[in-house]
Amino acid sequence: MTQPYNGMRKGISLVEMIIAVILFATLAAIGIKYYKNFFNTELTAKKARVAALLDQGSQMSNAYDAYIVQVGTIANLDVNLTELDDHNVSILTRLPVAIDGMATGLADGTGAWELNKSTGIVGTSGIALQYKLDMNATGRSVTSDDEQYCAIINHEFNASVEFNASNATLFPTNPTTAYTNLGPVFCWNNGSHLTLFIVKP
Repeated sequence: MTQPYNGMRKGISLVEMIIAVILFATLAAIGIKYYKNFFNTELTAKKARVAALLDQGSQMSNAYDAYIVQVGTIANLDVNLTELDDHNVSILTRLPVAIDGMATGLADGTGAWELNKSTGIVGTSGIALQYKLDMNATGRSVTSDDEQYCAIINHEFNASVEFNASNATLFPTNPTTAYTNLGPVFCWNNGSHLTLFIVKP
């Protein structure tokens, strides 16, 4: 005698599985559209570039300190900082490269980091490692990527500074004032470039 069918079965049919896959795909597509509409992916990308730049700055600052300990003077350290990866010094294996979207690098093809020996910042050695945000150096009157990067940099080190890159007050025009208000790492407007300074004491 056969068992009567009681309406119960194990597993799911192929049709039910296809319907479930279509349903999940539709929900995922809606979720991605919502994510792109409400999550600022452009700002997040800029923050990632700033984080990479600040990591480079930390490496350059440490290399500068090691150079001073090793050589005892900055007399031979040129503007392009090429001595830091010189085989006789061997502090860095190579200089950090300019980050796409933030700087184009120097005319001689080296990285965008420079040594500024005459910052004029009161209460310091007057020396700073600098990185010019020079993707649109002549665009100071308009809000641009450079302004946004500068605002992010200053906000990273001082949460009271807003992200609003169109607010000109975010970018000090005097390095001593910037150093006093923002600390040893800041972005300022030197008249031709928005420039990241890492001030050495």
